[in-house]
Amino acid sequence: MPDQIKVLPENLANKIAAGEVIERPASVVKELVENAIDAGGSRIAVEVKAGGKQLIRVMDNGRGMSREDAVLAFERHATSKIDNEDDLYRIGTFGFRGEALASIASVARVDLTTNTAEEAAGTRIRIDGGAAPRVTDAGRAEGTTISVSQLFYNVPARRKFLRTTGTETRHIVSVVSTTAMAYPEIAFSLTVDGRESLSLPAVSNTYVRAQTVMGNTLMNQMIPVTYDDELVKIHGFISRPDATRVSRTHQYLFINRRTVSSRALNHAVFEGYGSILPRERYPVSIIFLAVDLDQVDVNVHPAKREIRFSDESSVYKRLLQAVRLALQNSDVVPVFETDTPNISDMTPAAAPGNGNVPGPESTMERRTQIDLFGPARPGAGAAPGDWTYNPGDPVREGDDETRPGTVREDTHGEPVSLWQLHNAYIFAQVKDGFILIDQHGAHERVLFERALQTMDRESAPSQQLLFPVTMDLPVPQLALVQEHLDLFGRLGFNVKLFGERTIVVDAVPCAANKQGVDTLFQRMVENLQDLPARDLKAEERIARTFSSHAGIRKGDSLSQREMNTLVNDLFATETPYVTPGGRPIVVRMPLEEIERRFNRVP
Repeated sequence: MPDQIKVLPENLANKIAAGEVIERPASVVKELVENAIDAGGSRIAVEVKAGGKQLIRVMDNGRGMSREDAVLAFERHATSKIDNEDDLYRIGTFGFRGEALASIASVARVDLTTNTAEEAAGTRIRIDGGAAPRVTDAGRAEGTTISVSQLFYNVPARRKFLRTTGTETRHIVSVVSTTAMAYPEIAFSLTVDGRESLSLPAVSNTYVRAQTVMGNTLMNQMIPVTYDDELVKIHGFISRPDATRVSRTHQYLFINRRTVSSRALNHAVFEGYGSILPRERYPVSIIFLAVDLDQVDVNVHPAKREIRFSDESSVYKRLLQAVRLALQNSDVVPVFETDTPNISDMTPAAAPGNGNVPGPESTMERRTQIDLFGPARPGAGAAPGDWTYNPGDPVREGDDETRPGTVREDTHGEPVSLWQLHNAYIFAQVKDGFILIDQHGAHERVLFERALQTMDRESAPSQQLLFPVTMDLPVPQLALVQEHLDLFGRLGFNVKLFGERTIVVDAVPCAANKQGVDTLFQRMVENLQDLPARDLKAEERIARTFSSHAGIRKGDSLSQREMNTLVNDLFATETPYVTPGGRPIVVRMPLEEIERRFNRVP
């Protein structure tokens, strides 16, 4: 039988390697930009055309290469980054495999021009699809320029599966901007189809660079993170709970300034928020970790995005702790200002100093920092069973309440600090702008947490009904009521079975709003039936259905006292920013965003 195993030709081997290293035009940009950083460049300019499919050009002012080094750089496994096996376990540069340039040159037309400070003339090398290099003299200052054109022109199957020009361009922008965040001392620019898309001058620190990349509005909603011990040094930024996103695409992780992917460390950031994140929402994070080089292995995949730690669990715990400390030390609970400027055209719900309504200074006390990760507890100053609100009736002529369209001030001419918008939202000025609070969602959150506390330790106070309510329930719903009869009782409902499918409700929780008992209980049972039992405990399911239907509703008019109490109690809960069902409660508008909307330049 003839020999069947043979050594592949070098050009074919390079194309196979290119399949792992070069996935798309953005991969080429990544490799070339990282080479420019390794070369010590302080200015890196990237130019692309047609999403990188037609042209990718990267220019730097780094050390450059001699002619011999430039020719050798296109050979497989030729590198200046490591010398021996020991270096493989302490990699401090981006490149070390010696595969990128050989792989790129095998699937594109490459033109390299380079020069060093010592050379009189520069070097130009042109390679077409892995063919022999053509070497000539060239004039160039110190540094390197690499142009890659017609990517995958000789691998039509790969070129066919490239995405649209817009998609490929978006990936390139992401590569450049993400890399730039880790190197604020380097100036980056990106030109797309002849138009400058990114201009990032060198700056002094990562926050200023992140402001340029991510925008002032987002960075103003970020919280600094710091941690330092003998294993790892951590710094970076995480978003406030009310500035989260619907996907994980805004999570940036850098290990020794290398952009990496780590599900474990991203999970540590997520877990660090505890229960204060809205459901199906994810934080924005920019995290930099500095670890001893011998504690991390980047030689996992040719793309070098995956890493391994010698002690991943310890790094995980430290990152989680860093995130929690950052949240606990931040002002995630807004600080309300009582010395607001005069606003002549706003409609307060009621005026302080008017009748029996207290001013904001007497009801809106500055709250202490809440423990985001401790056990639930009732609102400050509230007795265990005292959790009732009584929304005001519609304002009538002559009532001592502020009517829509008017502004009432106290004897000192100071306006109120809270306003009710359309009997649905509470408007409040905070230190750096304003927030809107959904009054129904806020009361839902308060009722949910207090209902859980009540069912856990005691029975809530009930109010006896003058006329008991009788309801006939379908069998599945009746079975639910029977199963959870004790929990309903501890919540404050007095429910009795009467016949095969009939129940009688003759008492309800004092916290229930003024609506029909049969409607409230019926909706609770229906929602309880719809909620999957595997997702929530029985107590959570009952508390969630109760809080959704028993509290303040959209359209309820609230007095100043009621608004103040509701807002105070909301920010004393464990999770003030989202309802039990995951809807947002608080919307923050930074002052910087307001000024932007009015085209005001700071």
